[in-house]
Amino acid sequence: MKRFSIFILAAIVLLILVRSAYAFQPNTVRLHKGAVFPKLSGQTITGRSVSLSGATTDKPIVLVFSFSRTASKDAQQWNDHLAKDFPNTIYAFGVIQLESAPKILRRLAVSGIKSSMPVSAQNRTIMLYRDEELWKQRLAVTDESRAYVVALDQPGTIYWINSGVFSDAAYATLKNKIGTLLQARPSSRTASSQSEHVP
Repeated sequence: MKRFSIFILAAIVLLILVRSAYAFQPNTVRLHKGAVFPKLSGQTITGRSVSLSGATTDKPIVLVFSFSRTASKDAQQWNDHLAKDFPNTIYAFGVIQLESAPKILRRLAVSGIKSSMPVSAQNRTIMLYRDEELWKQRLAVTDESRAYVVALDQPGTIYWINSGVFSDAAYATLKNKIGTLLQARPSSRTASSQSEHVP
């Protein structure tokens, strides 16, 4: 009877520990439409610090994540179209994850990326060197050869996530959603309301 009681007690303690560990891992939850975007901090290729979170911004934000060199081609198509159609009305960032790249090669990789894009794009390209697996979980990454796009409204809430490689149809959907969001944008917003989050 005593051994049975000890077993029950041990099982209860184990259950509490497991539930506690799960409860304190909210950032591993897969991102979805309607969720508040988690904090993302890093530096652009030009060395500018960027901190994005669920805080209110004066413009919608679109983030194009890539986790491999192959994905850069897909990401470039998203970034080029966004830069052409929304040069000043949204914040469009490319987010390149380099944590898995050997440290000895990172500087070379960044140099190569920097030389392949105009300065305007460099200022909107964030380099990340940590939490790669966490972001893969959040974005449900299954194919590292393509980019993953997340669009945020002004309160920092996710309103669109892509589910495939770049295509004219997918981009048209995003473009229409951004257009609708911009039409509904409060005219009272100013850039100063979010300057501490987005440079």
